Amino acid sequence: MSDSVHSLRFTFACIRCGCLLEARAHMSGEKAQCPTCGGQFTIPAVDPRTGIALGSANPADDGSLPTPMHAYASAGDRAPKIERDEKGDPFIVCPRCQRHMPVEANLCATCGIPFTIEGAATVTNTSMPVQPISTWALTTGVLALLSSCFPVLAPLAIGLGLLAISRARRRSIPAAAAGLTMAWAGIILGGVSLTLFTLFWSGWVW
Repeated sequence: MSDSVHSLRFTFACIRCGCLLEARAHMSGEKAQCPTCGGQFTIPAVDPRTGIALGSANPADDGSLPTPMHAYASAGDRAPKIERDEKGDPFIVCPRCQRHMPVEANLCATCGIPFTIEGAATVTNTSMPVQPISTWALTTGVLALLSSCFPVLAPLAIGLGLLAISRARRRSIPAAAAGLTMAWAGIILGGVSLTLFTLFWSGWVW
């Protein structure tokens, strides 16, 4: 094997987790470990003319569970892990909030972090139009509270908050991803502002 072929870089996939791996031609036949799922495999051979791997990493079944296929940020501690419950059924452990999610889930229903590429696209396409509404609801609610003598902003804050909640539920967006805490805060502040306005003009507050 010539030096150029000996040092030829090539890529191949881990069949277990889908991670794209890289090796040099002289490493073909050696034992290696996938850095994502930890599976042990033999590095495949490579066609020296095309630089294409003549196989994939095919880890032996060691009883462990892989990282989800095409996992989003699937490296190290950031990767969502799959474990089994008492019945032996697999589930995903969210790397952010540690909640347990169905193994087929694309994102965490609690905090909204995506597990897969599909989940990342879902969060990007659906949550962004809702987050600004939640922010506007909170901002308007604060302004309404500061100007309780003028009730115009209070209904607006409540309306924006309800709109954000409605859209998040309709699109099945997790509360954290849609910023619903801000939406609820806007509703509450708007309600307090309306209450103060009513008390002020009814003579209860001077």
